[in-house]
Amino acid sequence: MTTTPRAPAPLLRLTLVTGVIGLLVLLTGCASGGDESSSGGSTADTSEPAAEPGVSDLKGGADGDAAADTPGAGQSSKGAARQTAVTPALDRAVISTGQVTLHAAQVSRARAEVLRLVTSWGGTVADEQTSSDDRGRVVDSTMTLRVPSSRFGDAMDGLASVGEVEQQSRKSEDVTTQVIDNAARVRAAERSIRQIENLLRRATDLGDVIAIESDLARRQADLDSLKSQQAWLKDQTSLSTINVYLSHTPKVGPEEKEARGFLAGLDQGWDALRGATVALMTVLGAVLPFAVLAGLLGVPLWLLLRRRAGSSTVSGESAPARSA
Repeated sequence: MTTTPRAPAPLLRLTLVTGVIGLLVLLTGCASGGDESSSGGSTADTSEPAAEPGVSDLKGGADGDAAADTPGAGQSSKGAARQTAVTPALDRAVISTGQVTLHAAQVSRARAEVLRLVTSWGGTVADEQTSSDDRGRVVDSTMTLRVPSSRFGDAMDGLASVGEVEQQSRKSEDVTTQVIDNAARVRAAERSIRQIENLLRRATDLGDVIAIESDLARRQADLDSLKSQQAWLKDQTSLSTINVYLSHTPKVGPEEKEARGFLAGLDQGWDALRGATVALMTVLGAVLPFAVLAGLLGVPLWLLLRRRAGSSTVSGESAPARSA
């Protein structure tokens, strides 16, 4: 029977100790690597919150105090403040209308003064209707003035000084929202039309072409309507409308009210005689044509009848003479 030789005991112990030491070294290295990776992850987590305060400052959040400590957040807040400072103020769009009723002793002179004031304000007379008496003097005038909206207040005050004001009114309507909305609609309609035109260029089927052209025509009509509204708003907001009514104020003196005595009676008698003469001449002028016609036809007829009557008388006298 053959026996296997055994290893010496000291050599076996040395091998076991060396393996245990190597295993411990390997475990120590893995543990240190895991610690480094975990520490790196925590560093990344802490860097993210540091960037959030700057974003919250730009959005106007509640963490503004914390964001002010961060340099990037401070620069962002300064940029936002600078952008707010350079933003222009919104121009208000206002439609202003006014109406003035004036009385003047000389309407023609008051009318000339109104025209001079309108020219000095840079405005125009859009419409005018003037009436005159039998002597050619202007007795009343109605004018529609268009003046720049920035001079509307000056125009109303200036017109009030032309004559005696009977009635004055003014009205203003803010249409800023309507102007902004109309401009946005125009831009959207133009962009939509460009897209439809691009589709029309790529269309090859006849049915598609017809449908796209129909849609394009409808959108173009809507755009034209919006542009007309935009032009009207621009005209009404840039120029104010003022209606001016001028009329003559007759002057009645106290002498005319309380005129009495010989001179007053003589004046009234002369007026009555003149009125009666005018009435008589009017009647005479109306009857004269008929009198002339009667003379032209009646005189020859009267002469003819008279001649016949004379001939019959002569024949009657000659008959008894013959019988005798």
